[in-house]
Amino acid sequence: MQRITCTIQQPVFNRLLPLFKTIFNPLILLILAVSINAADIDLDKLLKSAKKQNKHIMFFHHIPECPYCETMIDENFKNSTILKEIDKNFIYVDIYTKNKDTIKFKDFKGSHKEFSKYLGAFVYPSTIFMNNNGDVIHKAIGYRNIDEFLAEITYVSSQSYKTMDLESYLLNLEFEKE
Repeated sequence: MQRITCTIQQPVFNRLLPLFKTIFNPLILLILAVSINAADIDLDKLLKSAKKQNKHIMFFHHIPECPYCETMIDENFKNSTILKEIDKNFIYVDIYTKNKDTIKFKDFKGSHKEFSKYLGAFVYPSTIFMNNNGDVIHKAIGYRNIDEFLAEITYVSSQSYKTMDLESYLLNLEFEKE
């Protein structure tokens, strides 16, 4: 009986690993977002999970045929640095206003669009951050490029919102760069 083996040379594998991470990390995030949106969302259960994992909740609100929403999805949510930060510090919930599934949260029960209004996302895209107690702690209303979005994500994940406003945080970031 003839035995055939296949080996991958280590240098080739090491060069391909970043490519696999770049391709599969966004894919995993997308699968998680789709699975969360495939049925009703019980935010009270998500809050319990966020507490166990010591994470914040990030809601990304977007509407159909919005070029700014699509740009953020295509650029920001495919950026490996942003994806790592989201994975490490947040439970991500995709709020697509066309989705008719029900969202339940404390005394609220309604559609994705109604939930956007409930949280105060009146402009799209919007990213709203909630702590694991269910309190809205920061709202990023409107389009953000990759750098702006990353800065706001780290503002929340570092819990800087507890000691300073976003403008002060951004000034500190600029000062640290110099």
